[in-house]
Amino acid sequence: MKFQRARAAAASGSALVALVGMGISGCSGDPAGQGSDSGSSSPTAADKATRADDSRDILKDVEISDCTYVDKKGISASVMVFNHDVTATYTYEVAVKFTAPDGTPVATQTTSVPFIRPGRWSNLDIVAPYTPKAGASTNGVKCAVDKVERSAG
Repeated sequence: MKFQRARAAAASGSALVALVGMGISGCSGDPAGQGSDSGSSSPTAADKATRADDSRDILKDVEISDCTYVDKKGISASVMVFNHDVTATYTYEVAVKFTAPDGTPVATQTTSVPFIRPGRWSNLDIVAPYTPKAGASTNGVKCAVDKVERSAG
C-alpha cells in the first residue's frame, strides 16, 4: 500500500512539474500564442507510460477470492473490487473469463460496479451458466479477471 501511495505521489509530482513547465513556456510575452507550439495534442512518451501504469494498477483493484461450480447455477466467481485511490469515486466495469475443468472456455461475463468511494470495496458474485456433461467432474473450474475499466463517478 505504501508503494502504491509513493507511486501516486511521484506521478502527481511529475504532472505538477509538467504543468508548471507548460505554464512557463506559455508566458513568453506573446499574447496571441504565435511562435509557440501550444496547440500540439499528441501524447508524449511519459503520458503513454503513465496510462500503461494506470491500466496495470486498475487490474490490482479487482481480485477473485473464490471460483466454484454451484449446482443449477453454473460457475460462480466471488469478486472483490477495491478503490485504491485516495480522492476519487469510481465505477468499475469488470469482465471475468470462466473456464470448464477440461479447459474449454465457458463464457466471459461483464458487470458494472458503480460508485466505489476512495479506500472502499465492494464484493459481488458473478455467475456464468454452465452444465457439465453427465459424469464429468466439476472440480477445477477456473475464473480469471479478463478486463477492467474504471470511470469517474
